[in-house]
Amino acid sequence: MRTSGHQIQDILILNFADVSMNRRLRHCQRPLKLTLLVFYIGLVLFSIFNYRSNCIYTSPESLIRSNLISRVKTAHICRINFDKLDVVDIDIFSEPSFELIKERNQHVFPGGYWKPEICESLQRVAIIIPYRNRLHHLKLLLNRIHTLLRKQNIEYQVFVVEQAGNDSFNKGKLNNVAFTEATKMENFDCFIFHDVDFLPENDKNLYMCDDHLRQLSSAIDENRYHVMFYNNAGGVIAMKSENFRKINGFPNSYWGWGNEDDDFSARTREAGMLITRPPEHIGMFKAVRHVKEVRSENGYDAFLGWRGRWMNDGLNSPSTMKYTIIQLTRLPLYTNITVDIGPSEGHRVDINKDTTRESIWWFLKFYFP
Repeated sequence: MRTSGHQIQDILILNFADVSMNRRLRHCQRPLKLTLLVFYIGLVLFSIFNYRSNCIYTSPESLIRSNLISRVKTAHICRINFDKLDVVDIDIFSEPSFELIKERNQHVFPGGYWKPEICESLQRVAIIIPYRNRLHHLKLLLNRIHTLLRKQNIEYQVFVVEQAGNDSFNKGKLNNVAFTEATKMENFDCFIFHDVDFLPENDKNLYMCDDHLRQLSSAIDENRYHVMFYNNAGGVIAMKSENFRKINGFPNSYWGWGNEDDDFSARTREAGMLITRPPEHIGMFKAVRHVKEVRSENGYDAFLGWRGRWMNDGLNSPSTMKYTIIQLTRLPLYTNITVDIGPSEGHRVDINKDTTRESIWWFLKFYFP
């Protein structure tokens, strides 16, 4: 079959149109690629010139050295055999019953308390777990945490602080309530604020405090075992009692998920403390999957005004620290604190009343140093 002259002409026109279209596409792609390259280089340069050393990685052994007060006391201090501490395979799907957890942890006293019998723990540690409607997560964590802390020879007590009612979840205020109630029971040296859905994988990750803010969860599996961002202070964090008081604890006015941890981190930096973390191969955690809470209303806008609210919104703030204990019970595996922390309505951050406001430049430096 022969091709007519008109058909040949049509084919040539189509080919020419295709070539022209490809050229235009390549021409459009060049500025896009150049823009992305310039943006990437800009981020790298921003990171280099904005680098701060307020976040450092320290080994768990350093916690032991910093807590050995004197040679006289050293003889009575509990030893931690790191050779017997290793990575544990974590199952986030098989839910153990409370009866099975109790059977596996018969050393635990009512209220979730334990201490070594023949030696003195370096620190008395309170484990604070803010909680609501996460029974599967709680069982997994209790099953893991009691075994871990006994291996580490640490005197500890587990507190589960449960928010009553159906209002938006307020993790910051729950942590402050648990701190207040726990200090009435015992003179704890160290407080571990522990998200219920994070399970530690490495027994060498000591549940102890240093003189700064220590983020134990330095490598989360759902974040590809890296920190979410440089100044992140969420997940599982440890702080000494006196330092927690110094920064007025957590903010009370973030209702919903997010930003209370950022506010806490900013307070820590302003008080002159570092953020310390274990190396990532030690600070590994499994995150138990679940539907995320609704993000705090205007969370980032509220966070920009943190400096003006710092000392008026937290642990020692009468206007925002009102709460009512509904029930305080020493259960076999933990001390339950069920609390009414009041309604969110009228107690949220009002950004129109902020007396200070951070710049966008400060915001970028906080999240992307």
